[in-house]
Amino acid sequence: MEIYKQLDDRSGQAQALQILGWLFFGDGQLAAAEEAASQAINLQDDSDQYRVCGCHRLLGNIYKSKGETGKAIDHFEIALGIASSFNWHYEQFWNHFSLADLFSNQNRFDQAHAQIERAKLHVANDLFCLGRATGLHACILFREGRLEEAKSEASRAADVYGKLGAATDVEDCGKILRDIEEKMKTSVASGESDSSGSQ
Repeated sequence: MEIYKQLDDRSGQAQALQILGWLFFGDGQLAAAEEAASQAINLQDDSDQYRVCGCHRLLGNIYKSKGETGKAIDHFEIALGIASSFNWHYEQFWNHFSLADLFSNQNRFDQAHAQIERAKLHVANDLFCLGRATGLHACILFREGRLEEAKSEASRAADVYGKLGAATDVEDCGKILRDIEEKMKTSVASGESDSSGSQ
């Protein structure tokens, strides 16, 4: 970034700031991430809308992590508007995915399902994105208490990750499946207890 500053290259500075923003975000330094992403947007001109779109998605994730739901939704929707106008499937996927996760965490399940279905429309041939969407759908269904459907989706996600050789992701799906199985056993035991008590 310092080199780009010396060259007075605004686009290069914005690129470096966007990368820094994601690194700060991954490290939990949300204030620094927010500042970097905002500066990157301010340095952009109309010729690089892809980077502007990515920075708004980053800001959406930052505000989601900070619990500032309204701001998060605003930035995801700005990013979606840009991505839709250029038909950028990858950006549309990740913005819908992030909105689905946000709504699920707030138990706004109808909106979460709508967003995950929209995300799936932009998977194209990307198996990793398909795995992420299917895995998140399993989590949403699990939180909602729709255990059989959650189990089916988690199994599908594990199969997708298996084809990719993504061992860590397969293991994560296995954890979700174990949680679902445990919840199903608890639900059955509770139902049996209730029925025996009522008799």
